[in-house]
Amino acid sequence: ISGYTLTVQASDNGSPPKLNTTTVNIDVSDVNDNPPVFSKGNYSVIIQENKPVGFSVLQLVVTDRDSSHNGPPFLFTILTGNEEKTFQITQQGVLTTSAALNRKVRDHYLLHVKVADNGKPPLSSLTYIDIRIIEESIYSPAILPLEIFITAFGEEYSGGVIGKIHATDQDVYDTLTYSLDPKMESLFSVSSTGGKLIAHKRLDVGQYLLNVTVTDGKFTAAADITVHIRQITQDVLNHSIAIRFANLSPEEFIGDYWRNFQRALRNILGVRRNDIQIVSLQPSDPPSNLDVLLNVEKSGSSHHPMRILLHKINSSVPDLEEILGVRIIDVFHKLCAGLDCPLKFCEEKITVDENIMSTHSTARLSFVTPRHHRTAVCLC
Repeated sequence: ISGYTLTVQASDNGSPPKLNTTTVNIDVSDVNDNPPVFSKGNYSVIIQENKPVGFSVLQLVVTDRDSSHNGPPFLFTILTGNEEKTFQITQQGVLTTSAALNRKVRDHYLLHVKVADNGKPPLSSLTYIDIRIIEESIYSPAILPLEIFITAFGEEYSGGVIGKIHATDQDVYDTLTYSLDPKMESLFSVSSTGGKLIAHKRLDVGQYLLNVTVTDGKFTAAADITVHIRQITQDVLNHSIAIRFANLSPEEFIGDYWRNFQRALRNILGVRRNDIQIVSLQPSDPPSNLDVLLNVEKSGSSHHPMRILLHKINSSVPDLEEILGVRIIDVFHKLCAGLDCPLKFCEEKITVDENIMSTHSTARLSFVTPRHHRTAVCLC
């Protein structure tokens, strides 16, 4: 408790007694009785040789339970293990190189480090930093191109996470850093460490070509990222077809089945591949199943007769299952079959909720789609 406020009353022995009160404030000053503490008891670091002088090796994090005047600024000191003055620690706790590292000369350092606080007298703690020097990177990172399809109900997409860029490196200890062409940074960004791709603000419908690079500090690789933002309208939703798959996740469908499914449908329906588009992907009930909402266009952006499309797909379900190796539970356009009214008096409506956008991403494909809802009402 850092302070107390007492109300003190004095009264006399008269009749009636007279009294008065006063306030006594008591501040409890801090004594430096807590040493600064490292976030870890000891640290292990792996560094590639030939890093430039001044390279940041490690950020030491220190806390002190005392008040501020008995805590920072902290004083860091390397007690042993740094006889060649290869490393130094800034007073912000950053361990940096002060000489070139050569694993053939020395491949292991064990630094004994002390941190002291600003109290009087100062208190201190100790830690060890174990540093291994390995050979510098010899392999260039490999980065995969990514194609992203975004469904927008309207003329623009409001933004969000749209996919993840995948890169690998055969150097076990390489750290990969991603970056985006600066010319596109007003519209998109990429997280430097994870490769997560983000779309900013409102983007118009259309196609965007991004150039993303990844570096391991020595080698750099680049890949093209294509972003398609497609507009769907209520008319598109009214002519869409829902297909329910058994025991399939959205990522499995995109990565393992979508291209083959698209190619098979193209042959069955006699349309071009790009005429078959995913409108929405979402787990069904039960969640282990998957609902895929499709739009099939023909030249001139018109729609094929729904009755013919449904007949062709339903009659080809056994062939599709054999080609894909996955079970198709249902192919439907109308929910009216479950209502007790004549079909001509039944109306179905498909809507999407743009506030619930889902991103399903694999190494080469990513789909960003809204959640869809299907309802049917009897008009009579």
